[in-house]
Amino acid sequence: MSSGNAQQANQPNDWLLEYSRLAAIIWYDQDRFHIKNVRNFRYRDPDNYLPDWYHADYRISEVVATDLVLSYWSGKAIAHVFLSFGFSDGRWLAISIETRRRQGQHYSAFGGFFRRYPVIYILADERDLIGVRTDIRREDVYLYPLNISVEHSQTLLRDYLRRVKQVNEHPEHYHTLCNNCTTNILLHGKAVSSAVKYNWKILLSGYADLYCYQHGLISDVVPFNQLKRSCYLARPENASIGDDFSHSIRKHRP
Repeated sequence: MSSGNAQQANQPNDWLLEYSRLAAIIWYDQDRFHIKNVRNFRYRDPDNYLPDWYHADYRISEVVATDLVLSYWSGKAIAHVFLSFGFSDGRWLAISIETRRRQGQHYSAFGGFFRRYPVIYILADERDLIGVRTDIRREDVYLYPLNISVEHSQTLLRDYLRRVKQVNEHPEHYHTLCNNCTTNILLHGKAVSSAVKYNWKILLSGYADLYCYQHGLISDVVPFNQLKRSCYLARPENASIGDDFSHSIRKHRP
């Protein structure tokens, strides 16, 4: 049993179902790797879903793009921020840094100051991580292509996978200011750019896209407000989260 699986086996069994399995990374060589437990829940409504996970093989050399996702659930200043990695075969792997909560436990930003929640990296199909936010919860979701090289995208994903193993083997507690979804992305960003530094826009996560815009990490060829409007995921009320979801949310991309 690998160390990641051992950690999973030793966890309490009262986690919320969406946090009940840890992703595990198995490297075949420096390029090829296998992910166990890619989450792929299918949602009918926020409380009615079909749980599912799958296992899949990937290659670092086939990473061709990285997208930044901001999902607003509490006003303009607060958003959940995560990345999704695109592969040359059309697949996208979304990675979200979240609080691992137990049955009956609700997220509280105040509670995040008091070591109540372990940190968990969710590796998931976009139909799950993005689809539940756009189509089920009806949050305001924005999808920005990062303005980084293919090589930097590959380095960034490799750093994420290293961190998944680290957090699985040495659990950490979420902290509202110091160890959250956005500060962890900042940490990973330093793997590809020394210009990435802590900023108030990182604390107020809803401005993470503006921070990236001002640092050239997303396109700055048009004014920011225009870019933000063009990157909004406007999903019809009757849309379905189908197998072509990743393609459909990008089909109007310039």
